Amino acid sequence: MVDKKVIAIAAVAILAIAGVSAFMVVGNNDDGPKADTDFAGKNLEVVDNLDGGIVAVGQDSFRWMTYFGLAGKCVMVDQNDMTNYLGKSFMYTGRALVDIEGGNSAKLSNEDAARAYFTHTNCGITDEDVNTILNLKPSVMVIPAGFYDDYPTQMAAIEKAGINTLAIGYIYTFLEKDTFKITSDLEKQIDIISIVLKQGERGEELKNAFEYLVNDLKGLSSKITDKRTGYVGALAYNGAHGLDSSIPYYMPMELAGVENILSDAMDYEGSGVKTYSASNIAKGMKEDTILFVDASGYYQNGSSNDSMGVAKLFQGHDAHIVADYIWTGMNYDTIFVDAYQIMRYAYGDSVLTETQFEEKVNKVYDLFYKTHLSNRNISEFKSYTVPLPSEGTTIFEDMSKFHEVARGNPIYGDVSIGSDGKLSLVA
Repeated sequence: MVDKKVIAIAAVAILAIAGVSAFMVVGNNDDGPKADTDFAGKNLEVVDNLDGGIVAVGQDSFRWMTYFGLAGKCVMVDQNDMTNYLGKSFMYTGRALVDIEGGNSAKLSNEDAARAYFTHTNCGITDEDVNTILNLKPSVMVIPAGFYDDYPTQMAAIEKAGINTLAIGYIYTFLEKDTFKITSDLEKQIDIISIVLKQGERGEELKNAFEYLVNDLKGLSSKITDKRTGYVGALAYNGAHGLDSSIPYYMPMELAGVENILSDAMDYEGSGVKTYSASNIAKGMKEDTILFVDASGYYQNGSSNDSMGVAKLFQGHDAHIVADYIWTGMNYDTIFVDAYQIMRYAYGDSVLTETQFEEKVNKVYDLFYKTHLSNRNISEFKSYTVPLPSEGTTIFEDMSKFHEVARGNPIYGDVSIGSDGKLSLVA
């Protein structure tokens, strides 16, 4: 087994032009990223190199490292990013170094080859993890800003050891309402990673990706002549929920040109997801209102009277499954996939054909990961086994297959509603 504490140096580039030596500090030019502190208020410390690897633990850390193309530099990641795939598309393409040599099992047993290099708690850190980190001596440790409040003793030990840390934010509303420009928090998130890890070019590519996808959806929505209404249910927050779980500002519907029937004020603290009564939902319904069911919570549809009560409202209405909006953090890329799904369901070929839809989805992943193909190499989990993807399987296809095994439903498709309020997949 390869020593996980060692990372091969990929390349060293030396720039010399006309005999004049020069150096560039990322973030100091007028057009580059601008930030002085991270989300914990700590001054940014630029890494010299990533030869010691990256520890990316807690919610969203490995997600962002994968967006930046640095998954292969990660020598330790969160336990949640070992076992909890479902709607986290970054896990279908981002292979951490710790994972590459770790075999195909993620049962969280001591027999798992790479077990020591995944945290021993979900989205957190233990004393045992601290010891592993100190032994690894990483070039940088990427964490959520909340770690300083939630794990003060552990973080104090890491700081005392002189390990460079970068605190990122939990960002749920990342596009401005109406304009769909990226928010200042999202811009800061990209900037601080760009600066500390010296990834300015990739940071600009990501900003451009958000802009490109927004503009593409705006162009498609300009074809809409008769705007439809919709309700999204089964959104996740602290786990999966039934159809009564929703949000008044659901970004994918906004991007897709579908009007949300929920009209109450949006709570922008956290995800904004909460539960609604059937009577509240019914107030905004129209004859053509579409039900969208988040893939993360579809399997919960018959779990409560509240959820089935919402379902009964939509008997006789169009109903469809869409990919996971939130799953252990915001799925930034999937928001755009959802928007294309919703647009396709609501307006059909007049706005977006099936072939165009498939191309658009692949483009989303190409922009975020520079590939739309899955390279998942974990198949054995505690409660089930998901066969590894064959060559050429897309992220979207593999993620859907994973849901079918783990939850019993895909991440797309039509749904019918029974008289008892239970949902079933339309073949």
